[in-house]
Amino acid sequence: MSRGRQLTILSLGHFVNDLYGSVLPPLYPLLAGIYGLTYASAGLYTAAYLFSSALIQPLFGQVFDKYRWGFMLPLSLVLGAVGIGLVGFVGGFEASLLCVAIAGTGSAIFHPVASAYSSYSSERRGLLFSMFMIAGRIGAAVAPFLALGVTGEWGLSGLAFFALPALLILYFTIRIGEYEGARPNGASVESGGRETVYLTRGRVLALTALVGLTGISAQIAANGVVSFAPFLAVAKGLGQGFGGLLLTVHFVGAIIGVPLASYLSDLKGRYAVSIALLGLASPLLASFPLLDPSGMALVSAVLGACFVSAQTLLILILHEAMPGRKGLATSVIYGVGLGGGGLLTPVVGYMIDVGGFTTGYVVLSIICLLSLLPLAVAWRLKRVPTPIPP
Repeated sequence: MSRGRQLTILSLGHFVNDLYGSVLPPLYPLLAGIYGLTYASAGLYTAAYLFSSALIQPLFGQVFDKYRWGFMLPLSLVLGAVGIGLVGFVGGFEASLLCVAIAGTGSAIFHPVASAYSSYSSERRGLLFSMFMIAGRIGAAVAPFLALGVTGEWGLSGLAFFALPALLILYFTIRIGEYEGARPNGASVESGGRETVYLTRGRVLALTALVGLTGISAQIAANGVVSFAPFLAVAKGLGQGFGGLLLTVHFVGAIIGVPLASYLSDLKGRYAVSIALLGLASPLLASFPLLDPSGMALVSAVLGACFVSAQTLLILILHEAMPGRKGLATSVIYGVGLGGGGLLTPVVGYMIDVGGFTTGYVVLSIICLLSLLPLAVAWRLKRVPTPIPP
């Protein structure tokens, strides 16, 4: 099957997976009212989702790199559908956290598997991979409106609606191994199924650790928008609906920004563009709670473009450093980076509880700025010449 058809199926899967990952944040105020939660305890939903997707994602990445089990992709979507759908039927806060963790486990399986399939060896690698990433952002963008719509009509039980998208594409994801053909791990067949890379093992490990640290720091900052923008909207008297709008424009910004940033990275380099994106995001975070509604919407969109584009480029940086282990490379950013950042979401919520939104977002701005340091060191490490083996 052609690359285009395979990429279409993978992109639809990413749409569904990220749809599930973005259903709950706009419902945090509703869930907080039902269960009597503080900002910090509401942040446990984000922590549960990202922690479950991080804790075992490197394991799934390694398993897929080694065994390439075809059932892993459809299984990931089934777990996401079951986890999100059951949130509306369980009877307590702890049980709802468990459901969120089940959905997170689905994401832990999906990202290393689908990213390994979709990262093609090409001079346009960034642009092609961005198509896969954009589909996920579209899913995340429509999730707030769908979530608020179905819960407004049927309450939390309306979340069962979200099982439908997974069912519609399940058959095609089961056959994805047939579509992949002779392109193992997304590598080019011209190089024997593996891309050539001349980095020593020690340098790859150091680069991976540095890029992973940047991913964690950037995700802490990004969670400040995704997890707490709805609360900020309610606190400013703008309503829960405006909070959902902030999340939607955040992901719309990502949809526009990811292909542009990926194309620029094909021309100017992954590191340079990533540093520029995170450098722009830092001051915007500090200003976010101080703006009027129009300014908040605009900044939310720009922050979505910055953070999701940077995440995409960090994944590509590691794919190019570990071309034969793209599943594991993906899990460093999607798993360790997103999950590590998610674990600290309750801490961010606690800062907001104690110091208010202005203080919380200033701290997030500083964390975002500090994320540039390990990335700059990794860039320098990569540029140091390495002897090419005979």
